[in-house]
Order: sequence, then C-alpha cells, then structure tokens
Amino acid sequence: MSNPPAASNPSAAWQRLRAGNERCCAALTSRADVATERQTPRAAVFRCADSPMASEAVFGQSRGSLVEISNWGHVVDTGVLAGLEYAVGTLRTPVIAVLGHPDCAAMHTALNAWKSVSFPDGAVRAVVEHGISSLTRLNTTIGTADELSAAHVAQTGVTLLHKSPLIA
Repeated sequence: MSNPPAASNPSAAWQRLRAGNERCCAALTSRADVATERQTPRAAVFRCADSPMASEAVFGQSRGSLVEISNWGHVVDTGVLAGLEYAVGTLRTPVIAVLGHPDCAAMHTALNAWKSVSFPDGAVRAVVEHGISSLTRLNTTIGTADELSAAHVAQTGVTLLHKSPLIA
C-alpha cells in the first residue's frame, strides 16, 4: 500500500488527518478493547521520529500493545524520561527498546556537523550535540551515519539507565 502524496498546505494536511481519524474511530469495535490493551503494554519503544516505520509494524505487534515515545535523534529529555518511567513504573512494561533506523537524518546531520565543524543553530544543534556525544564516547572512527546510529542507540540505552533509577 503506497502513501498518498503529501498535502501541500496546512488545511489540506489537517483534513487528511481528520479523515484518517474518522476512519480509525469507525473501525474500532469498542473503546474498552483499546483501553484494555493500553493497560498492559508488551514493551516501551523509544524511537527516532523520522523513522519511516511504526514500531508495531517493526515488531509485529497489534495496535496499542506498545508504549511509543519518539523524538528526532533520541534526545533523552524530561518528557522522554517521564514517558518511559510511566511505562515501567505505572503500566509495568517489562522491557524498553531503543529503536534506531538506517539513513537517519538526525545522525547524518550530526556526522556532517562533526566532519565540517559547522553546527546548526536552534533546537537542531541540541540534537546534533546529542548525536556527537555518542561519537566522542566511543573513541573510534565512525565513517557513516548508519554506524553512528547504531552507536547512538547503544549510548541512548546507557543514558536511560544512568538518568533513571526506576528504568535501571
């Protein structure tokens, strides 16, 4: 199934989202079924926001069976920690997966900034610095964004353990 072309303006994009939401709501057999699934998630997934695949598809899970948290470049901030701590502490989620992906735009941006010694401004800079921190901690040469992504996923897992006793 191919995705329809992206909407060219905010109004058209919003209408597309609303139409999809209406189809989803119409397809639900009961809200109680969805609520029950959400009470016992199988895992929490911290994923990069620019990944082209939904976590449920990646892991072959049903809708609502995962707690999914995403941002661009796996920046571990208060919101991410709160979401994961809620999953572990309240929902009793037994495992957290940090999910990276090939051709990650955040890791490409970080690696290009590192190689060119030219850092972007604004919030993107924080993401770049976060990605580069994984590179510098390795004390090795990383040549591709995919290599950096793999290292960054591992480092993000370590960061979660260090920042949250509940997760550890």
